[in-house]
Amino acid sequence: MHHLIVKYFEQTITALERDELFSLLDVDKEMKKDFIFVQNLYGISSFLPSESDASLAFHKLRNFKQRRRRRTMFSLLKQTSRYAVAVFLTVLTTWMTIKYTNLMPLGAPEVAYEELVTPAGQRVMLSLHDGTVVWLNARSTLRYPTRFAGQEREVELNGEAFFKVAHNEEQPFVVSTGKLKIKALGTRFNVSAYKEQNTFSTSLVEGSVKIYNRENEQNALFLKPHEYAELKNNRLTKHTFDNLDFLLWKDGIYAFDNVTFADISSKMGWYYDVNINMHNRGKLSAYKFSGKIRYRDGMESVLRTLQKAYAFSFVKDDELNTITIW
Repeated sequence: MHHLIVKYFEQTITALERDELFSLLDVDKEMKKDFIFVQNLYGISSFLPSESDASLAFHKLRNFKQRRRRRTMFSLLKQTSRYAVAVFLTVLTTWMTIKYTNLMPLGAPEVAYEELVTPAGQRVMLSLHDGTVVWLNARSTLRYPTRFAGQEREVELNGEAFFKVAHNEEQPFVVSTGKLKIKALGTRFNVSAYKEQNTFSTSLVEGSVKIYNRENEQNALFLKPHEYAELKNNRLTKHTFDNLDFLLWKDGIYAFDNVTFADISSKMGWYYDVNINMHNRGKLSAYKFSGKIRYRDGMESVLRTLQKAYAFSFVKDDELNTITIW
């Protein structure tokens, strides 16, 4: 099924094939590694993508896979991949936005859509054509039009993102998630809405937003700066927050204050897409930590740091993609 990866980056993939590809990436670890490798190879091949560069990159990938074993292939980009992916995604998104915006004739009824996917352990920042800036966290997907048409500027999010929205009173900005919608004119806010985790929260830094059900915009919840809304048990509640440490993920930092080891390991396991097995679920799970961790250091480095505060052991199984803690 690797032809789907090729078609995805050559932009010849259909909507049905794209859904099939993303479904396969969720369950096939090896195929997911191939997808990330192609991203890296594609980005490294050129900082200004073109069809010839993409074709050359894919031919190189096929030839390379025939000459070397899969494990060796991935190890070559181990140190550079986290930076190459971010650079590639940002450059490619900007280039495609400019390209398709220029090609779209005035008054055209159809609007092309792009879909940006960030793999585990990666983050990316992109600018939409209206001037809105988006930071996309790991394992997140943002679907957005190459140009905004109609009465609203709507994007679709599965995951976590921070939005710095360009002000436009005539065309509100809407973030649509699997649970709820968030509408803003010009503001800064964070949204965490992973379908796989069945979670939803929105934190407002500046401006104002309203949160509402897809079918009923009249019954909306409004947020003011330093307020956040959280959905639990199908009930949306509003709270306040004092500092912005939770937004440090944009800079690659995970900040936590009096958080249990169980919650920290769960969050880090999700970020790096590693299965966490805990044999010691007693005092260790409930022990609370405070501090800041750099995501780029990796899961094992994070655990070694936490070991300095509380004694525990762990072992990583690369084949099974698991970390066992006791």
